[in-house]
Amino acid sequence: MERSPMGDLRCPWSAISSAKVGSVMLPVDGWAERRRVMHQLLSGTAMTKYAEYQKEESMVLLSSYLRKPQEWFAHNARYANSVIYRITFGKKPEAGGNAMKNVTKAQFLFLLNAPPYNFWDCFPGLVELPKFLQWWRGTFERAGKFTHDAYFEYYSPIKRNILEGKAPQSFARDVLLGQAKYQGSDTDKISGHLKARADLDRVCGADAARLPDFGDEESLPYINAFAKEILRWRRIFVWTPEHTLTENLEFEGYYFPRGTSFVINHASISENPDYFEDPLSFKPERWLDGNETDLAAGSWQFGGGRRPCVGYKLAQKSIFINLSKLFYCFDFEEREPFDDKTIQHFTMGVPFPINVRSRGAKWTELIERSP
Repeated sequence: MERSPMGDLRCPWSAISSAKVGSVMLPVDGWAERRRVMHQLLSGTAMTKYAEYQKEESMVLLSSYLRKPQEWFAHNARYANSVIYRITFGKKPEAGGNAMKNVTKAQFLFLLNAPPYNFWDCFPGLVELPKFLQWWRGTFERAGKFTHDAYFEYYSPIKRNILEGKAPQSFARDVLLGQAKYQGSDTDKISGHLKARADLDRVCGADAARLPDFGDEESLPYINAFAKEILRWRRIFVWTPEHTLTENLEFEGYYFPRGTSFVINHASISENPDYFEDPLSFKPERWLDGNETDLAAGSWQFGGGRRPCVGYKLAQKSIFINLSKLFYCFDFEEREPFDDKTIQHFTMGVPFPINVRSRGAKWTELIERSP
């Protein structure tokens, strides 16, 4: 940790693709103040204010599963976007419209331009070449322009309402417009099928007595362990954004000059038998170590050093409440054989073929009568 300030920089290509305004990819001088503000928003006592949003949106999620179970993947995405939107802007998002669709597309562009899906991010020195030799640069610039335009269209009406005094109390009104929306809504989608129903039945009743709640978290460590195993077993990112040295570094006999970029190779770490016994198997039990509620403990999916994802605690709460409710109330089964090594994370369609149905009439009634 004493070396963490040396690796605060980001690779220049990613800054281009986010139009040089996204906090995730900003250089240190532009990032530090935004990070301080974002930390106030997404950690500590501020988190307690958002529990009601998460509970309300989780009920919308359950109702959506009942009405249109075949669109389960879209319901998960809607939940993630809605929670971040409500935290940022203080109200529920409007359904449909090109603005939301373009923002969602911009999120996918960001993920698809993340390393190692492009080789140039692996060689940041290429940015020193004359621009006419950087034949790949146009890809980043087009992505940056589309992202800028998508978010401008998205938040311009909100900004107008803020300036006219018509907007509700919100983070955006007080501090900034749109940043949190970008940084969390795609990376806290859930996946997989929880098999710890016995724990849920023990805590909430085997006869649909009540829905799980945040107060059950200490009694349901296996739920959080399951979430951490999902992130290890089928990680969202192969790499997280690069960290670039601000000064020369000597480490274990190796010399790295200033400007060297490092990445966290999640594939290598999560499948390394030196770190995880039988790494190709899905075993939530490996995370039952007393740190189940800390999503970042032992996991690198949210980054490291001084620039981890500031919203990981919010993501942990969302994953917990939704895994608990979904797998208490619904059955998930494979519709046809598929290769779980080729799950399509970055798709707006069906990522893998499963059927979803209510666990039974009692659970359907529980969802329908719950506020």
